[in-house]
Amino acid sequence: MQVVEIVILNNTYKISCESGKKSHLLRLANSFDKLVGSVSQKTGGKGSDALNFLLAALILEDKILELTKRLDEANQEREKYRNEKRIEYIEVLDKVNKIITNLECIKD
Repeated sequence: MQVVEIVILNNTYKISCESGKKSHLLRLANSFDKLVGSVSQKTGGKGSDALNFLLAALILEDKILELTKRLDEANQEREKYRNEKRIEYIEVLDKVNKIITNLECIKD
């Protein structure tokens, strides 16, 4: 574990992270800082840091819920496609088996 200093809205925070994760954490902090800064600008800088953090967190949660919904829809579509292909496979297999059976009958 190592201690990393991140800056959000010109405030420095010390947090610990796993070794090798520092650059990833700093990218996340930079992205969050930009989001909080954007929220702060939209409120005219009148909101407290806590309010700006809360609003940024709500924006992120909304994005997570939307992406989760889209992922669930994509998974449902994929499963529907797999089921359709499974049915097609069974139909083709049945036809092939019938052809084989007919060929065996002709052969005998």
